Parts: sequence; structure tokens; C-alpha cells
Amino acid sequence: MQDFFTNALPALGLVLDPVSLILIVAGLLVGICMGILPGFGGAQALALMFPFTFLMSAEGAVLFMVAVYSAAEYGGSIPAILIRTPGTAAAAMTVLDGFPMAKSGRARRALMISISSSVFGGVLSSFVFLVAATALAWIGLQFGPSEMFAVGVFGLAIIGSFVGRDPTKGFIGACLGLLLSTVGNSGFGGMRFDFGQPYLAEGIPLVVMIISMLAAPEAFRMLGELRRKGGEQPDPARIDRESRFTWRDFLALLPTNLRGSLIGTVIGAVPGPGPTVGSLLAYNEERRWSKRPEAFGTGLDEGVAAPESANNAVVAGALVPALALGVPGSGAIAVLMGVLINKGIVPGPTLFSEGGPLVLAVFFGLLVCNALLLVLGVFGVRLFVPISRVPAGLLGPFVLLLLMIGAYAFDNNVVHSVMVLALGALGYCLERFGFSTVPVILGFVMGPIIEQNLNRALVIHTGDVGFLFTRPITLVILGLAVLTAVLGYRRGRAYGK
Repeated sequence: MQDFFTNALPALGLVLDPVSLILIVAGLLVGICMGILPGFGGAQALALMFPFTFLMSAEGAVLFMVAVYSAAEYGGSIPAILIRTPGTAAAAMTVLDGFPMAKSGRARRALMISISSSVFGGVLSSFVFLVAATALAWIGLQFGPSEMFAVGVFGLAIIGSFVGRDPTKGFIGACLGLLLSTVGNSGFGGMRFDFGQPYLAEGIPLVVMIISMLAAPEAFRMLGELRRKGGEQPDPARIDRESRFTWRDFLALLPTNLRGSLIGTVIGAVPGPGPTVGSLLAYNEERRWSKRPEAFGTGLDEGVAAPESANNAVVAGALVPALALGVPGSGAIAVLMGVLINKGIVPGPTLFSEGGPLVLAVFFGLLVCNALLLVLGVFGVRLFVPISRVPAGLLGPFVLLLLMIGAYAFDNNVVHSVMVLALGALGYCLERFGFSTVPVILGFVMGPIIEQNLNRALVIHTGDVGFLFTRPITLVILGLAVLTAVLGYRRGRAYGK
């Protein structure tokens, strides 16, 4: 406690320094722009900005990169809501309710919920970061390969709840996603389903998969609108009334934001899962707590607030094992640790006791980042909302071009743009036959988590699968996975009757 008061004023001075504030604002603007562009997630944005930190002080560089990371996670929700094109992988869950809200004329409300929930998650997780960093770091250390394998299985078990009226189609979609995740190098050795093509050796990138399955089918539908005239337009007065987001609405969403923020913070502290898994679990838990779970996916406020509060809370949560233990939980955090090491600061247990005001500067910086992000987000809503009013036939070609550019920019590989067209056509056909593409994406996300961690666990336990029944955390998570799958299937069948 004495160290806190000793370092508080110097840390606050570092954050409120005019140069630091300029760097934070610049980082927020860059992060939002990067997050909006499909293919540029937090890791890509930080990697691109890394060379610019060479000219900054250690504190300025960390604050700049944290601002970029936070803003990129929020920025991904903007195209997800407006044009069903998630800018980041974590924003894939925001599409489920955000895009239906925009289609019904409530784009402004969806964007306001997104920014307010993102900031709430960022602020709450920042305080948790300060108060419980050591405890969170300990929790993160308890999750080894066997526990992460169980987390992946639990993620698959959740899928049935996303396709309420026909859970069988949901599990079929998840199996298709698992199959696509096996393309390329095998964790157990050898190549699979590469058909002798070198560009498939590394598999299908996650960003390309998300763009293809969520955004490309919508772009194809928009192109189809070129041949049709626009339908009846909603009443402008009704739209204005339903798009308002008041303090009363924000207070009504507090339980949702609280649950999502805590889930995101804990998931961030566990090395590996990242904001995508955090937003998935938050969305699922919110649906579980809801009195009308069958309405999720039709444009509910809670369906936007839960994943948005979670994916921004992951930012502060992920800093805990990185700073306290020197363990990067994701590619984005690995880049941030690279910035620290480049400045001569070694992350680890001694950083909290010997790092001086730096750790507190990160905490205060997170608070300032979120405060300024709220201001930029609220003012930016007026700029973004008109996009939702552009006729679909005119927006379609632009969206498709944006997807092609985003896929190419991910790794400067034109093959990824071709993948978007091919997989997008597959996603379009799946939706025409009544299959949701969300389970396909979730299966694709969970596939590597399951396979890689199963491989590592088998190596550690010399091929003995008994670890599934001897490690308490693994056993509990697998038990929850079975229970969730059964209840999700039964609930889904009940909705379909």
C-alpha cells in the first residue's frame, strides 16, 4: 500500500503529461481505424505500430500501444454492426445482435451500446488489474495444456445454444469448422488436406475464415439487391425514437456489462484464449441468464453489450500474466512485451516491486484511454450511422472490395482474397440451406485450441490420457461441457417445437 501512494503521483504525472496524452489520442485513432478494416486485429495493429515506438520513451510507448490495442478491439464492432463485417475476430459475436439492430434502423443505439459497454469493460478490468493482479496471475498459471484442451471442448459444447431452433445443424456446422481447421500442418506431424498446394501449408487464417463466413455472404446478398428496388422504408420518427440510448438504458445493462467484464478479465488472464473466446463465453452466459434466450440473435441490447464488454476487458486481463509473470497470452501481448524489452524493461514478478511508477502508469493509462475512447466513440457515432442507410445494392460492391483488401493486407497474399470468394460462396450456400455460419467459425476457432493443447498434454503425460480424469480443473470443465451440450440441445429442441 505504501508503494502505491509513493508511485501514484509520479505515475499520474507520466500519464497526464501532454506528450503522453497526445500519444494516447493518436493510438486510439490508429486503433479504431485498424479495427474497422477487416483483417487488422489487435495483434496486426500493434505489429504495424511497433517501429514507431523506437522514438518514444518507455512509458509513452507502452501507453501508445495499450491505446492502440484497446481501440482496435472496439473498432472491430463498428463494421460488424453496420455491414455485418467484423473488423476483428472478437467482433464476430457482436454481429449476431448488432447487425439485426442496424437493419431495423437502430444502428445508433447499437453503436452507443457498443462504445459504452467497451468502456465499462475496460474500466472495470483496469481496477481488477490493480487490485487482484497477483491472484489473476495465479489463476492463469493453473491452466496448462490439459485445462486449455478442456476449455476448447467446452467452447464446442456451447455451440448448440447458438442455433436454438435446430441445434443439430449447429453441431454439423461446428464439425465443418473443425474439419476446415485441420487444413495444413498437423500438430501431431505431417500435412493434411493441403492437396499439394504450398499456400495451404499454414492452413486457413482465422481472419480470412471470419470474413468469409460472416461478411462475404452478406456482401453477396447486397450485390443481389442491385437487381431489385428497395423495399418499404421504416418510419424515420420511429427509428429516431428506438435509436435513443439513455442513462436508464445504460443502468439496465449494468448486470450484463458486469458479467461480461468479469468473464473477459479472467479469460484475458489465462494465456491462450484471447478476446474471441472471451466474447463467446460472455455471449453464451448472458443468454443463459436471460429470461428470453430465444430472442438472442434478433437484435437485443444484451447481445451487443455482453461480447463488447468482454473483449475490451480482455485487454487489461491479458496484461496481468504479461507484466506479473512475463507470459504473453496472445500475439498482441507478445508485441507489447517486445516493446517493454526493447526499452530495457523486463516483465516478470520483480516488475511490480521494482518497476517504480510504470505499472501504475499502465493502470492510469488504461483509465485515461477508456475515458478518451468514450469521447471519440460517442462523437464518431454521427459519422458511422449514415453508412447503415446506404442502399444495400450500392453498399455491396464496396463491402466486397473492402473484404478483398482486408484479406490481402492480412499477410500480403492474394491467395487469401481468393479464399474469401471461395469460402464466402460456401457460407452463402450454407445460409441458403438454413445453416448458420457462426457455429462453423466457432468450430474453426476451437479446433486449434483443442488439437494443440491435446498434443502438448499427451507429450507431458507420455501419451497417457488419464490426465482427463486426474486433473481437477480439467475434469470440472469437461463435466460442464457435457452438461452444457445436453441442456443446449434440449433447449434448442424446445424452441423448435
